[in-house]
Amino acid sequence: MGSDIRNDSSSSGEEDGDAEWRAAINSVSSTTPSNGSAAVNGTTTTSTASPTRENQANSKSIKLYHIKAQKLLDDILEKTIEVVKHQPTKVAENHSDVNGGGVRLFRDAPVGILFDQTDELQGPLKRPRIIPNVEVDEKSRKFRKQIKSVVVEGDDILVSAKEAREKRLAKLEAMDAAAKAKARREEERVADLKKIRGERWLPAIAREMRSK
Repeated sequence: MGSDIRNDSSSSGEEDGDAEWRAAINSVSSTTPSNGSAAVNGTTTTSTASPTRENQANSKSIKLYHIKAQKLLDDILEKTIEVVKHQPTKVAENHSDVNGGGVRLFRDAPVGILFDQTDELQGPLKRPRIIPNVEVDEKSRKFRKQIKSVVVEGDDILVSAKEAREKRLAKLEAMDAAAKAKARREEERVADLKKIRGERWLPAIAREMRSK
């Protein structure tokens, strides 16, 4: 008997706790700003369901701070959110004429970035004079000379350097030979004068030349 009484009392206590928990949840859900959500979506919804006894019981448990919070939320939504009827905009065929060559982040946004207008490249005013191509004989000396003037090879450079060296040496040898020949001719002339006029004539001529 005692155990039955305890079980009945515990079960009744659990049912009372569940009922209180459900009542608290329903009271919070009933205080949600339904008007604000309807204003955000732009449509109004009406509930066709008839109020039940449970809803009537929950409405009695609404506190004063619930009402103040709901009014505060409604005021915030009315001040911050504005519902405007959308008007379709006309889309221009040529966007460059509308935005002036700038970049728009959005279709209705003002012109933001403007690019500098660059001058278009103008073609030649006169007709270019095109010279007809001349056939070149690859075996001719002129063509070979042109190729050699463009192409540089190490062997050719060495050969040309040797030739230039030999020419320079020959020129120096010729100059030395000419100087030696001139000195020899001068000596021969002086020897001939000594034989004809004697040794005294030369110093006298030298003094006259110095005095002059």
